Parts: sequence; C-alpha cells; structure tokens
Amino acid sequence: MIDIGQVLRDYRKSYKLTQEQLAERLGVEPKTVIRWENGQPLRNVEKLHRYADLLGVSPVAFGLQPFRQRSPQEIDAVVAHGWELMARARYREARNTLATLLLDVHIESDDETLLRAVGRAYHLAGHAVATNVRTDEVAQAIKYFQTMQDIAQQIDDATLLNVALTYHGDMLRRAGEISKALEYLEGARDSTPGADSLARGNNAQLLARVQVVQGNMRDFEQAMRRAEDIAASNPSGSITITYSLGTVYEEWAKILAKRGKMEEALRYIHLANEHLPQGPRWELLLKVGRSEAMVYGGGELEEGLELAKEAAHLALETGNIRTLERIYGIKKYLRQQRMRFGRADDELGEMLEGQIES
Repeated sequence: MIDIGQVLRDYRKSYKLTQEQLAERLGVEPKTVIRWENGQPLRNVEKLHRYADLLGVSPVAFGLQPFRQRSPQEIDAVVAHGWELMARARYREARNTLATLLLDVHIESDDETLLRAVGRAYHLAGHAVATNVRTDEVAQAIKYFQTMQDIAQQIDDATLLNVALTYHGDMLRRAGEISKALEYLEGARDSTPGADSLARGNNAQLLARVQVVQGNMRDFEQAMRRAEDIAASNPSGSITITYSLGTVYEEWAKILAKRGKMEEALRYIHLANEHLPQGPRWELLLKVGRSEAMVYGGGELEEGLELAKEAAHLALETGNIRTLERIYGIKKYLRQQRMRFGRADDELGEMLEGQIES
C-alpha cells in the first residue's frame, strides 16, 4: 500500500520545507498536511494527480497510473507554479517539477491549444535546467529548447519559435560555440517578425551577449539600445520571459563591470534594482552585479569580496549554478591579478636587490 504521508515527508526533507511551506505549495491548510503525514488517507484521484504535478513527483508515488493525458489548463497550472518556484529561487524544485510533467506528457494530438501549452512547459523546463546546471551540461537545456522549436514550427507560432531559437542560441554562447550562437539568435530575430514585442526585446538582449564576446561593441550597443527601448515601452507577450527593463540594466552593469567602469556599473545596478521585482532570485543577481563592479573596478575590493561570499552562499543554497559561475569568474580574475602583481613584485625586487643596506 502506498504511504502518501512518507512521500510528503521525504519531499519536505529533500527540499528543506516545513509542513507550513508544503501546505502553501499544495494550496491546503497546514493541519491537512499534518493529518496526511500522520496516516490519514487521501483517495480523491483528481486531487492526487494535481498534487503530484505541483510537487513534481511521479503519479506512481501516489499510487496512480502514469501517462495520463493533461488538458492545456492542467499543463498551464503546473507551468505557472514552476515560474512561482523560480521567482522564489527554488530552482531544483522547478526543474524537477517540469521534468516530471514532461516525462508523463505524451503528445498525441494536433490540437494547437494543447501543443502551445506543452511548448510553454518545454520553455520553462529549459530555463530551469539552464539555471541549475554547469556550462558543460547545457546540452540538457538545448534538448528542451529544440523540442519547443519543433512544436512552434508545427503550430506556426512565431513567438514560441523566437523564444526557442533565442534560448538555444544563448545556450550555445554559454558553451563557447559563438558562431552557431549568433546564427540562432540572428535567425530568431530575422525569421519571426510577427513575434510578440516581449520576445523580440529578449532576443535583442541575448544577441548583445554574443556580440560583446566577439568584441563587436558597435552592434552590441545597438542591440542593447533596442532591448532597452522595447522594455521601456511596456511590451506585451503571450509567454512568460524573464526580460524587462531591469534585466537590460543588469546586463549593462555586467559589461561595464568587466571593463573596469565601477561607477557606471553601480549606477546601472541601482537602475536595475528599481525595475526588477522583489524576491530572492533578483536579490542574488544584483548582489553578484555589485560584487563584479567593485572587484573588477578595483575601487571597493573588500566590500566586493564580502558580497561575492554572500552571493556564493545563496547560489549554493538555492542551486543557482549559472550565477555561481559568475562568482567563479570573480575568483579567476583575482587569481590572475595575484599572479600579475606577484610577477611585478619579483621584477622590482630583482632590480632593487642589494642597492640599499638594511
């Protein structure tokens, strides 16, 4: 016999949740979770399926049969829940929730509404994986974005296609395949003129990342200005995207920091803070941005290091591996600087050796 109470206890232990927090996830009262964990059975099949979806556990764990057909509304509800988890920096939960859903969803219909919902699920799944894995593991995210692209082409949805190609390109950039990344990002821009403005602005921002890697600062600035203009116009969209005026300003700050322009970078971090939502996800991003500005700019090294340590702790705690890689970038920069100053110290020491009696 299935012990649902044990499943819930194991879930809470895995994700370090209280009974109150689990109850919030499920939309029930804490006393209800307590009763379930104490052995009270739950026999409502519809509710069991919904709770399995929300927790990202296999229906089999609740004594249900796998591979049931989901309605578009059911899929959208899980996706909305996944975005809420991302906003709360619960990346592992979001990733597992979407992965479990997609394992259990078999596309056996040409219904556009259903396929569009599945496409949105693949988008979030790829986004969650991209946040939660190292650069050498981005192939997992690319698979999700490729399936999203296939669905978008099947139903001729320009916005879904733009987003799929854009994030596929960004993953290739992250993997160091710059030429292929540029091909995907420019393809998204040029082949989907009918995409929502939100998707087009997001594409411009991520295209700028590739152009700065290439050292093409003129095209980088043009793309960033385009991304900024679209974001400032309150763009509309039929799909959730983590692009806004705040993310554009944070992108500017990141580039300025790497160029050693601390004051300008911190000014853009301040602007980003004014336009990003409140929450742990964005707080971590801004903390890393401030650290980069202070360390790379060389003006506030000690404070920058303290921020980097705080950010590293939060990134490890939440599973935000993508942001953690930026902190490793700070560590690499400091190591290079130490070697550089060490060589300079040695050279100067050789010149002065024996010149003045101690």
